Amino acid sequence: MRQIITFLGLYPRETTYSFEGQTYKGEVFAEALRQFCNYDYMLVCVTREAKDKAFPVLAKLNDPRIKAVEIPNGETTEQMWETFKIITDQVHENDSVIFDITHGLRSLPFLVFLFAAYLKAAKNVTIDAIYYGALELGNLKNGLPAPVINLSEFVGMLDWITATDQFIKTGNGQFLANLLLNGNTTSQELASGVNGISQGLQLLRPMDVLEKSALLPKLIANAAPTVSQSELPFITLLDRVEKDYGKFGLRNPTDYINNPQASLLRQLKIVEWYAEKGQIVQALSMAREWLPSLLCYHFSIDPQVERPNRNEMELLLNGGTAPRDAQGNKYTSLYLERYIATVSPEKITQLSNLWSNTYRLANLRNDVLHAGFRRNPQNADYIIEQTKQIIEELKNIANDWNLKDEE
Repeated sequence: MRQIITFLGLYPRETTYSFEGQTYKGEVFAEALRQFCNYDYMLVCVTREAKDKAFPVLAKLNDPRIKAVEIPNGETTEQMWETFKIITDQVHENDSVIFDITHGLRSLPFLVFLFAAYLKAAKNVTIDAIYYGALELGNLKNGLPAPVINLSEFVGMLDWITATDQFIKTGNGQFLANLLLNGNTTSQELASGVNGISQGLQLLRPMDVLEKSALLPKLIANAAPTVSQSELPFITLLDRVEKDYGKFGLRNPTDYINNPQASLLRQLKIVEWYAEKGQIVQALSMAREWLPSLLCYHFSIDPQVERPNRNEMELLLNGGTAPRDAQGNKYTSLYLERYIATVSPEKITQLSNLWSNTYRLANLRNDVLHAGFRRNPQNADYIIEQTKQIIEELKNIANDWNLKDEE
């Protein structure tokens, strides 16, 4: 259903309005509006005095779709909230709405933008337009009609702000990517980049996040001129996106020959990001993988290969030996001798304590991923606090191992 929601002042006056090259006359703007807008119902918001003085202009049209709804004068905050409830109660789920803010109290334009934001979020309403018949820009004596201005683009900014904020705060970039997809080729390329970062964060794909984030500054620079033409304030929002995600950027993040330290340090930044955003499951999952990757770096082997490389590194973190068969024969890591020879006892103890002590990194990660379905599961407060401590210890380890970001 498509509704027009309009407001009436106290003093009707014959006025000529211009809209899309045509002119329309009306004693109140709603009278002209109905001539160029298709609608199912027109909700006319009137104070008691406006109902007596101005609504008869519309009543004489004998249009059964036009309905007067009395609202308070808006003299107090309580009355404004009452107006908010009266109007929003009249709008149904999935309706399309056109607002008219030409007449009425001066506080109404502010309220209408709140109505629009609320209805979009709460009732999935489509805001087709917000019209303002600019009486002061016309000239009755000179025959210059009052232009009709569509302010709905400014409601669209609410979508950009919400989408950008969601991406920055949660890593979910789908809403922002969808908005960018409506633009030209350059904004669509940026949409693909945002979506790639978002998916990488959601699905624990740090290499995707590093690689896509490295492309972000160029994608934003290419898209900014065209995006800013239609959504001018969005250029500032783009700067915020680049500031928050550009720090992850790393070209060729799986190149473990030329700059493996940079990849490790950027991955650690992602672990911190997860924890700061309250995404503890992801933070623990990545933190748990970071230590075997660190040892892979130490031995100059590829951490992307699960077997045998990562298994060997995990075995070192667990002490270097493990039962191999049913007879209890021990398997000793191929790297154990080199590990002991090249890593100080203090560092080995540091890594082992963080990895394998009761309810430290490996065990805590398992507790979380098994949803607490195990003996003696830890409570949420303990898990959150331990995660913070673990991240600080990982940062200390990175410092102790003299990791440098040379990108």
